[in-house]
Amino acid sequence: MIVATVFGKIISIFIIMIVGVICCKMGIIDDYTKQRLSRLSTLVVNPILIFTSFQMEYDSELLKKMSLLFVLAVISYLISIMIGHFLLHEREGYDLSIEKFAVIYDNCGFIGVPLGYALFGNIGVIYATVFVAVFHIFCWTHGIMLLDKGGFQLKKLINPCLIAVIAGMVFFIFQIRLPESIDFAMGAIGDMNTPLAMLLSGAIMTQLNFKEVLIKRRLFFVALLRLIVSAGLFCLLLRFLPIDDQMRTVAAVTAACPAGAMTITMAIMYEHDDHYATELFTVTTLLSILTMPLCMLIAG
Repeated sequence: MIVATVFGKIISIFIIMIVGVICCKMGIIDDYTKQRLSRLSTLVVNPILIFTSFQMEYDSELLKKMSLLFVLAVISYLISIMIGHFLLHEREGYDLSIEKFAVIYDNCGFIGVPLGYALFGNIGVIYATVFVAVFHIFCWTHGIMLLDKGGFQLKKLINPCLIAVIAGMVFFIFQIRLPESIDFAMGAIGDMNTPLAMLLSGAIMTQLNFKEVLIKRRLFFVALLRLIVSAGLFCLLLRFLPIDDQMRTVAAVTAACPAGAMTITMAIMYEHDDHYATELFTVTTLLSILTMPLCMLIAG
């Protein structure tokens, strides 16, 4: 039943992406709009959704579950890092650093959080947010070292999503509740997260020549590592853990997400092959409609 629900939500998300493709083809969304909307989603909408998700009654049992999910998220990224390190090697014409980044850093913020919300409401967002927090910790440390010759900088850990997680936790633990009018306004902004992110993803896909993409076997090998090997190993681990179905489902869905949109922005930021990053993002996103339900089945 849960697998069918996840599959249905993935289909819904892809319909929104198709609308994004159409908007881009019609000129409604151009390159400048993509940049502005991407910043709006990353710096405003997603953090607000994360923060408002913590506006609920205090529950010590929930804190214990979040701590366990934090450990599981760390294990998930360590598995991906090892897979990228041992199974990906330099090949002429391909950006190895971007390939490793795509295998390790998934789209847990853009896809995992909306799916968590669609499946279980605020509790689903909170569970997915734990993975988002770990994503940012790894991305702005290991990810930077992977792409930037200048290495890791502590100040880059400070970002809106991580701040939203910390602030949300503080408000949750001390039971600080927002006034109704503010809560409604922030909730309305947070509800923009899924459609905005998927419209952008669809618009990004229009940059590619799919005939060229289909003949690049290396692309599909990297996609296999992200969607089947890395996600599959973690979901197999989940199958044997004594955790409740909501935790197992959100952990599996989040770990099974395709390569993150961050792969593209980081490629641009650190002067790597952003066109190849876009190809990896597109191929893994399209294939995830098939692999996500498979990972759910593996997770049990």
